[in-house]
Amino acid sequence: MPYFPMFIELKDRPVLIVGGGKVALRKLQKLLPYSGSLTVVAPSILPEIEAFPQVKLRLRAFRAADLRPRPAMVIAATDDGAVNREVAMLCQKRHIPVNVADEPSQCSFFFPALVQQGEFSAGISTGGASPSAAAYFKEELRELLPENLDEMLTWLESMRPILKNRIPEQRKRADVFRALFKACMEKGAPLTQEEAEACICGLPMGSVALVGAGCGKADLITVRGLRLLRQCQAVVYDDLIDPALLEAVPESAQRFYMGKRSGAHAAAQEEINQRLIDLARSGLRVVRLKGGDPYLFGRGGEEIQALTAAGIPCQEVPGIPSAIEIPAEAGIPVTHRGLSRSVHIVTAHTAGTPDGLPEDLDTLAKLSGTLVFLMGLRQLPAITARLIAAGKSGNTPAAVLSGGNAPYPMQVRAPLCQIAQKTNDAGVRAPAVIVIGEVAAMHLTAQLQGVRVGVTGTREVAEKQLTALRALGAEANWVLRFAIKGLPTELGFQVLCDTPSWLVFTSANGVATFFRRMEEEKFTSRCLQKHKLAVIGAATGAALERYGLHATLCPMTATCEALADALIVAAKPEESIVLLRSASGTPALPEALRNAGFSVRDIALYDMETEECEALLPLDYLTFSSSGGVKRFIERYGAIPTGTRCVCIGKVTAETLSHDTAEAFLTAPKISAEGIVEAIINDRCTSQKI
Repeated sequence: MPYFPMFIELKDRPVLIVGGGKVALRKLQKLLPYSGSLTVVAPSILPEIEAFPQVKLRLRAFRAADLRPRPAMVIAATDDGAVNREVAMLCQKRHIPVNVADEPSQCSFFFPALVQQGEFSAGISTGGASPSAAAYFKEELRELLPENLDEMLTWLESMRPILKNRIPEQRKRADVFRALFKACMEKGAPLTQEEAEACICGLPMGSVALVGAGCGKADLITVRGLRLLRQCQAVVYDDLIDPALLEAVPESAQRFYMGKRSGAHAAAQEEINQRLIDLARSGLRVVRLKGGDPYLFGRGGEEIQALTAAGIPCQEVPGIPSAIEIPAEAGIPVTHRGLSRSVHIVTAHTAGTPDGLPEDLDTLAKLSGTLVFLMGLRQLPAITARLIAAGKSGNTPAAVLSGGNAPYPMQVRAPLCQIAQKTNDAGVRAPAVIVIGEVAAMHLTAQLQGVRVGVTGTREVAEKQLTALRALGAEANWVLRFAIKGLPTELGFQVLCDTPSWLVFTSANGVATFFRRMEEEKFTSRCLQKHKLAVIGAATGAALERYGLHATLCPMTATCEALADALIVAAKPEESIVLLRSASGTPALPEALRNAGFSVRDIALYDMETEECEALLPLDYLTFSSSGGVKRFIERYGAIPTGTRCVCIGKVTAETLSHDTAEAFLTAPKISAEGIVEAIINDRCTSQKI
C-alpha cells in the first residue's frame, strides 16, 4: 500500500535530530529550508553541522529529557542501532513522529525524495519499492521546473489581495488565477503590470523572445533559449539555423522563414518587425530565432525597439556570436595570453563612408589585439589594403573562415598581404569571418581534426571517449556497443553480510550490478559495515561512493597486478577475499591471491553482450577498453582492419590484443578515457613530426 503524502508547518516548531554524523547531516540539509528551530544532540558532531549558525547543538549523548518541550518530529540518525531504537520507542510512547535512518520498521514517517524551490515543495515516494525510481523522478521534476519559479510564486502570492478586492466572485477569481499562473509559466518569469492587466481583462497576451541560436550545432543554444523554443506558438527564423533546432518547436506552432544574409535577402527588416508585431498581437508566444547573437550586428536592437514601441512584451536571450564561435571552431581563440589582450569586432558595411569601411579603421590598424570583421568577404581586398597602408604589418597572421552552418565550409590562412588572393583562389563563399592578428596562426582544436576514431565498449565508457575526441575535432563513432548483462549468480547476501571479508570491485559496472542485486533482495549497504572494501582504481572508488561507502584500499595504479599486490600486503592471512567482477575478468587476479595463500571466492556478477552494430567504415584508430571488448570485436569482424591503429586502455587489454594482431598498437599512459585520448594525440604529434 502506498504512503499518504502530508505537508506540515515547521517554521516555528522544534525539530530534534539525534546523531551528528553524515546521515544526520543529510537529514538536516533536507529540513533547513522548512524549520527555523533545529536541534542536534550527539557526543560528536561533524564540523559541517556546526557550520550552520541557526542550528542548536548539544554535544553529549541523547537523554529522554531532550524530548521536552515536545518536538514536532524527531530523527534518529546515530551509528548505534540500540540508541536509535530507544529514541523510536520513547517517541512512539509520546506519539511524536519519528524517523529512524535505515530502519523502516521503527519509523512513523519517512523522508520523501524532495524537490524544493522557494515556496514550491514536492515529495516523491515509491513506498520503499525503489529508491532509485524516486530519485529518477525527482531529477525529472527538477528539470521541468522553471529556474525562477520562486519569483513567480512570490509574485502570484502578491496578486491575491489585489484580485480579492477586484473580483468578489470566487469562481471567476480562480479562473483569473489560473490564467495568471499559465502566463507566468509560458513567460518563465513574473508578469509586468501591463501583462497582468491584459490577462485579468481576458485580452489575448502575446510576447516575443529574440533568441540567439549561435552559428553551429543545435546544442550550442542556451538552456533558456531552448525552453522558450519548446513553448512557443510561432517561430520566425533566420538563415543558417541548425535544422535540428526546429525539431524542438511544437508541431502546432506556426513557422516563418525570414532569412537575411549577404546576397540572399528573403525579407526586409521592416517586414520582419511587422510580422513579429502582428503575431504577438494575435496572442501568440513568438520566438524570433536568430543566428549568432541577436545584438551583434544582427539588428536585434531594432527589432526590440519596434516591439517596445508597439507595446509588445519582449525579451532577448543571448547566443554565441559568430565572431567568437567560428574562430573557436577553427582552433583560434580571439584573445590569448601573450598574443592578444583585446578583440575588436568590426562590420565591413558602414554607410556614409567612401569605401564602406569604418572611419576609424586606420586607428584599429595600430592596435595590438585581434580584429574580427563580419560580413566582409567582398571587402577583403579593401580591408587588407587599408590596414597595411595604415601601418599594419603585411606578415600579420590572418584567417578567413566559413564554418558553423555555412553551406560551403572552408578555412584559409595566410599573412595579411596574401590573404585576399589566397581566399579568392580558394573560392571561399559567404558567410565568412575574417580574423587578423597573431592568434590567427593558432590551431588549438586542430589536434585531431578529421581523424577517424572507432570506439568500442559500454555506453558509460564510450561516451567519455566520444565527447573528448569530438571536442578535439575527431570524427569519432561508437562502432561496437556492449550492454551490461547481469548474471544469475547465487550471491547469498545473508551469508555474505554475516561473514566479514574483503569485497573487491574491479569496475564501476561491477559496483552498479552488485548494489542493484542488493536492492532487489532487500538488503541495504549497512550490512556491509563489517567488511573491508577494495577497488581497482579511482573511477571504481567514485562509483562506490555514490552508494555512501568508501574504499578501504585503492592502489595507485589501476591494474589487476597492482590490486593483487596491494591486497597481499593489506589483507590478513585469515581474511577471505571475494572478487565481484565481470565474467570475462582476467584469471591473473585470483591466481595471484591464491598463490599468496588467501581463500578467494571469484563471483561473476555480469557479462557484456554485443548490441546491433553498423557497417565498419575506414578508421585511423580503434579503441579498446577491456579484454572482453577485443574478443567480441574479433568475433564480430574477424580481424583488425588493415591500416587501423589500435589503442588499448591498459596492459591486460594490450596482452589480449597482441594475440589477435601482428601490427603495432598503442597502450594508454593512464587507464582512463583521458589516457586513450592522450595516446592518440601523442601518436598524431609523433607522426606529424616524422
